[in-house]
Amino acid sequence: MPAQLASMHTVSKTGGSLVPHLKMLHQKASRALILGQSSTAWEHSRVAVQHCNIEQLTCEYGEQQARQLCCRLWILYICVLSSLAELAEEDGRLRVRRGSNTTENTKLEGFPASVRDVWDSIMAAFGGYAGNVDSEVLVPTVLLCLKLRDARTARDIVEAWLATLSDETVYLLRQEDGAGSAQRQQQRTMAKASYLRVCELYMLHILPQLNDFSSAYDFLNLCTVVSEPARDEFTRRLDLLRNPVAVEKKIKKGGTRRKSRKQRQARQPTTCQNVLPTALATCAADNNTKSLVRKDAGITAASYPWRQKGTDHQSVPEPVGEQQSTEILINARRPTDKSGVVAHRPRNMLSVLWNVVQRLMGRWGFTLFTLAISIAVLRLAMQNLRLPSFRAIYRKLWATIKMGTQVTYI
Repeated sequence: MPAQLASMHTVSKTGGSLVPHLKMLHQKASRALILGQSSTAWEHSRVAVQHCNIEQLTCEYGEQQARQLCCRLWILYICVLSSLAELAEEDGRLRVRRGSNTTENTKLEGFPASVRDVWDSIMAAFGGYAGNVDSEVLVPTVLLCLKLRDARTARDIVEAWLATLSDETVYLLRQEDGAGSAQRQQQRTMAKASYLRVCELYMLHILPQLNDFSSAYDFLNLCTVVSEPARDEFTRRLDLLRNPVAVEKKIKKGGTRRKSRKQRQARQPTTCQNVLPTALATCAADNNTKSLVRKDAGITAASYPWRQKGTDHQSVPEPVGEQQSTEILINARRPTDKSGVVAHRPRNMLSVLWNVVQRLMGRWGFTLFTLAISIAVLRLAMQNLRLPSFRAIYRKLWATIKMGTQVTYI
């Protein structure tokens, strides 16, 4: 780094506060990264994280503010490193990516040799152990490992973080929903969301790259923080990653079954279609049986004494089955209204007119009655007050209209 840049970023340990300088460096590094000035962004972010220590910042800035500032600086540092670094094929060390927008395409001061060195620096800034590192810094670091195809380092980082979680975080994760104050519930929600995010990254991205699905299933079964719906979703996604062909076949088979079920339901006849053939078959069977009985008894088709009007013979009722089948057949041929009730056909014109009158009176009866009363009252008032009739009013109105029309034409 040039001497001017070094003197600009040198922070005195005895005078002044670190916080304004770190905020200024964060702002300059962010601007340089947006403008594509990778070397400048690297220098600013590197100097910022060198002076970033959560214990030192807590004394003068407060614990929560110090943690937020450290997270912002390290996230920016990892983003700049991700835009510059690539993994060398010779020795597996990090190097500056070729074609990056840097002043020196091969060397940058303080460039790390591996992601593990970066993780060691992060742990030192957050108190010396992995469990104290915020998940917002852990996730970008693991994603950087996956980008560089270093899944083993990513697995070691996540397992170290899970094994060294603080007692307060573990207590928040084990606490039941709704217990404690509102602030405590909010802290628990945030801790659980961060924990589930790391678990998802570990089970669905890191272990599948290492082809270690058995460890993923074991971790999912032993994890008590994951709810049942989330557990089922993780299991489904693990199955899809482990054997995508079988899962796709299963999905297609399920879709084919649903489609065939819908086709069978569509081919099934409706209620009316079921009633009509059954009624026809029943009526045909009853008619055949009755004709055989009448033939054996010597009764001709023309002489039915119980069907002739005015005879003294007692009427013999038809069989119950024949009446029911005939009624079903007739009702099946008749149209139905909106409620599904069979509509009966009117017998003559008078019944039709009477039905029309009933409907009109049911809908407009009150209106017609009110209109008739109003006309009668108006006519009575005109007769008593000796007002001109409607014909006289109409004549005067028509004469006025004609006169106005003539004036307009002139």
